[in-house]
Amino acid sequence: MSNTAAEIIENKYEKKIINAKIIADHGFSQVYLIETPAEKFALKVVGETNPDFYENEHELVYFLMSNGISVPKIFPAADGNFFVRVNGSAYVLYEYIEGTTFGLNSAPDWFLTEQARLTGKIQTALKHYGDTSHDKSFGQDSFSSEGFERAKKNIAAKINGAEEKNDKLLAAALRERSRHIETVSGFRFDCGRLTYVPSHGDLYINHFLLARRGDLVVIDWARPKHWPACFEIFMSYVYAAPECKSGEIDAKKFAPVLREFLNFTELNLYDLQTMPFFLYFYCVFCSFTPPYDNLPEDYKKIAALTDNLANWLQVNAETLSGELAGL
Repeated sequence: MSNTAAEIIENKYEKKIINAKIIADHGFSQVYLIETPAEKFALKVVGETNPDFYENEHELVYFLMSNGISVPKIFPAADGNFFVRVNGSAYVLYEYIEGTTFGLNSAPDWFLTEQARLTGKIQTALKHYGDTSHDKSFGQDSFSSEGFERAKKNIAAKINGAEEKNDKLLAAALRERSRHIETVSGFRFDCGRLTYVPSHGDLYINHFLLARRGDLVVIDWARPKHWPACFEIFMSYVYAAPECKSGEIDAKKFAPVLREFLNFTELNLYDLQTMPFFLYFYCVFCSFTPPYDNLPEDYKKIAALTDNLANWLQVNAETLSGELAGL
């Protein structure tokens, strides 16, 4: 733990540290378990970030707690602020909740059901919160021809760079991504027909914690989004379900998860039909781009799964769309 982080805990939060250890490192952010004489805390440190993301997180967390959603409390510093900014980094002190997390594509059936139920509850609750969004994602501008052309030029430049270095493996991986960009560029999305909702914005499996007390806790509320409801439930499923580990998606296995979600919210036919195309777009344009060598190990696994999903969806998106529409 850095001297700066230790000083912030002791000076800004006025808490005496007995022990501190890192429990998560995502490169751009770290989470530390902080032990004090009275209790334990989780300190999140995010480097070179926009503090606006954290300015109102505590208000959103309080709202969710008051609506029956299990989330970690956020503690104020001695001056009353709910985050501390030092040299461009943000420091946020959370309640530490004892519990278990699940790895990528390792969720048991009960988790998939509860994850779908909780996703629906969150989307429904946030409709009454107001504008939760710092990041309105996947509007019609996201699918402009100009954006697709920029992506093609960027990937072509990266391919040239890899070839100049005679890095054949990287060049091959980038050419594969280029083929996906070409395929997705041919899709036509009508965002006016989609159901948009305020949401968490990143409901990967590692943002759920099975608390020792028995409830499922959702962490990391700094960057809520306003985006298609169909994408959030579909994305959370494919990164959690063991049956999607190879990148293949079975509509029949997804069906009970979708039904649980629909107990709390509504999707129209176009939402269902668009799910695989949105996921394909996300895999190609919004995930990691090769090379993956410098990514943290957890992110390397996500990148590998995302590549497998893109490869499978390139062939099967149309068929899957029809199957989902029939559910």
